[in-house]
Amino acid sequence: MDALNELRVVIAGNRALRLIEQDIYSVLPDASRMHHYDRRAIAYDLVVGTRLYNVVMWGSSPLDYIAFARQALTSCSEGRFLDAACGSLLFTAPIYLGSNRPIIAFDQSLAMLRRARRRLINLSGAVPEHIRLLQADLNDLPFRPDSFRTVLCLNVLHQFENAAALISNLTELLDSNGHFFLTSLVSNNRLVGDHYLNALYAMGEFVHPRSRLELKEILDRTLSQDVSYRVKGNMAFATTALPL
Repeated sequence: MDALNELRVVIAGNRALRLIEQDIYSVLPDASRMHHYDRRAIAYDLVVGTRLYNVVMWGSSPLDYIAFARQALTSCSEGRFLDAACGSLLFTAPIYLGSNRPIIAFDQSLAMLRRARRRLINLSGAVPEHIRLLQADLNDLPFRPDSFRTVLCLNVLHQFENAAALISNLTELLDSNGHFFLTSLVSNNRLVGDHYLNALYAMGEFVHPRSRLELKEILDRTLSQDVSYRVKGNMAFATTALPL
């Protein structure tokens, strides 16, 4: 099955899917429309990818995100895997290359997807057949329900006002044996991290910071499965059904 037909299996029938660049597909009406992160993709990778930034600001480490993404990917040996708002695959590209699972990684920012493509090519010489890069909007999910065995949403929820709606919409994409993995920044009585969260909120980068307890309450209220939940520094890690 070619890539377009493979993607059409999980894309809702009313969405127009097309190849917009080599190895990058889109369901957006205007794929060239600038996104908030298009101008920030390079700076984002240079800063957010560093251990120093994460340890100082958030009390966590890139190794934590990599380990969590690996846990999501290895939670099942088969079934489609969705990386929701994948960015440039900053923390995930190497582990995706080592998997045989079909992976769809989507983001609204074309600049981020281009960096994801370049990262995969630099690591393996090409974008592997089991990884599909898709331009799509997290606020307007284009997928059919019950299409994925695993959904990962890494370091994104703190940018969304209606967290419950986003979580609910993402989990509707899971099949009956599916698992949901999520990370989000939260306030957690850390002077540096909490102050920076509030500063980013004041700049319009993030929504009003949720506390660790507020996010746990949203997850418990929204998800039908038991939630495993922990917080390291200002980063919360949550998943359904599986132990962390």
